[in-house]
Amino acid sequence: MAGSGLTEQITVIMDKAVRSLEASKSLLEGGNNDFSSSRSYYAAFYALQALMLTKNLVYSKHAGVISGFNEHFIRENIFPKEFSKYISRLFRERHIGDYDFKQVITHEDAEKDFSIASELVSAIQQYLQREGFRA
Repeated sequence: MAGSGLTEQITVIMDKAVRSLEASKSLLEGGNNDFSSSRSYYAAFYALQALMLTKNLVYSKHAGVISGFNEHFIRENIFPKEFSKYISRLFRERHIGDYDFKQVITHEDAEKDFSIASELVSAIQQYLQREGFRA
């Protein structure tokens, strides 16, 4: 069972992940594919940050969080290997959506990004609850 301070911190971060998913869905419905994909990435990213806290790990860079996820949760078979591919895809899509003015995020791409971010966030929520890190 986690300490109440840690549980509270994880809950705040996961709430932000869920709000990011909600924003992604709203942006997707409004035809803002690039912004939707970016919010999908951040939903997953926040969930990964919360997950890292369960092992007292804090990273200052996005790549560090992703690497930590792969090292401590994918290689340990806590989450399926496909989740590593999911977060890599979301990271690439976010970069395209936020910084690349030549490539386009299609509606289908944004839908896929929302779907896989939702799957990641849901799986992490279940893990956190099962491990006693969420009420």
